[in-house]
Amino acid sequence: MLRDNSILNIRPFRNADLPDLVRIWSEHWSTAGPPPYVNQAKFEQAVLARKFFDPETLLVAEAEGSIKGWCHFAPPHCDPSHQDGNVTIVHALCLASSSSDAVALRLLTAIETAPQTTSQIRIGLVRDDQRGYAGLEPIGFGIGIPLSDYRSNSFLQQGGYIPGKTHVRMIASVSQYRPPVNRSALQFRRSTSVICKPRLPKEPRLAASLAHLDIETAALEERGGPPLASVSIWFSDPEAEVMSPSIAILDLCSQHGQGILQPAESYLIGALIHSLNQRNIQTVETAVDSNQTALIEQLQTLQFKVVDEGSCWEKSVHA
Repeated sequence: MLRDNSILNIRPFRNADLPDLVRIWSEHWSTAGPPPYVNQAKFEQAVLARKFFDPETLLVAEAEGSIKGWCHFAPPHCDPSHQDGNVTIVHALCLASSSSDAVALRLLTAIETAPQTTSQIRIGLVRDDQRGYAGLEPIGFGIGIPLSDYRSNSFLQQGGYIPGKTHVRMIASVSQYRPPVNRSALQFRRSTSVICKPRLPKEPRLAASLAHLDIETAALEERGGPPLASVSIWFSDPEAEVMSPSIAILDLCSQHGQGILQPAESYLIGALIHSLNQRNIQTVETAVDSNQTALIEQLQTLQFKVVDEGSCWEKSVHA
C-alpha cells in the first residue's frame, strides 16, 4: 500500500516496463472476474507494436522503484469526422492489487493536465476498432468500464467522472447451436447461400488497429442475385493470437445504427454462427447499447445472452 502518495512519480512508459504493465493488467482485472489470459507477447502485439503507439500517452505511476499503476490515453482521432469528435479517450487505467485509489486519482490528474488532452475526457472503449485493444481480454469488443470492475467505478466517481449510457456484452455459444426456424428462414434456406470473404481495411488507422485479427465479410446471396445482407466478423490471427482462437467478434456497427435487424440479417447471423463450429469457434460476442431494446430482443431470439454490462465515464475539464 502506498503510504504517502507525494512520493509517487508519474512518468512516460519505458520498454522495461512491459512485464509490470502485464502483471498489473492481470491484477486489476482479477478483482472483477476470472484472471485474463494476457501475456507479454499478446499485450505487445495489441498495444505497443502499433505504429501509432506514443509512449508519451502511456503513463506509469512509480514509487520506491515499483510500478503501482498505469494508464493509456489518446487525444482525438486524427480524422476530425470520426465519431469520437474532440474527445480524449482513456483506453485503460489499471491498479496493482496493493495500490490505493490515490494512485488512480494521481493518474487521472496526469491525464487531465497533459498537453495532448482536450476539455472532454472519456474513459472506456465501446465497439472499438481504433485503439488496438480489440479482442484483448477482458476488453473484447468493448462495453466501457464493466459494472463488475468496482475498483474503477469507485475511483472514477471520486475523481468527478460521471457514467454515461450503458452497454451490454452479448454472447452466443456455438456448440450445438441451432438457428431459429420460421417461414422467412425456410425461404432464405431454399434460395440463398452464405459467402464469407476476407476483408482488408483500407483506412490506415483501422488496418493498424486490427492487424492482430482476421476480418471477414459474411454475405447472404441469392443464387445469381445481389447480396441481401452482410455482417463483419473478426477472428483471431493464428500468428498473433491476441484474442483467443476459440472466440469471434460479431461487428454489428451498421445494424446497431439502424436499431433493428432485417429478416435477411437475422437469418445470415444464425446461419453464420451455425457454421462456425467447423472452425473450432466456441463463442461469438458482440456489444449493444442498453437502450437498443429491439436489437437486443432480436439477438436473444438468435440465442445471444447478456453476460456483462458497463458504461463509459466522462468528465469536462478546463482547457
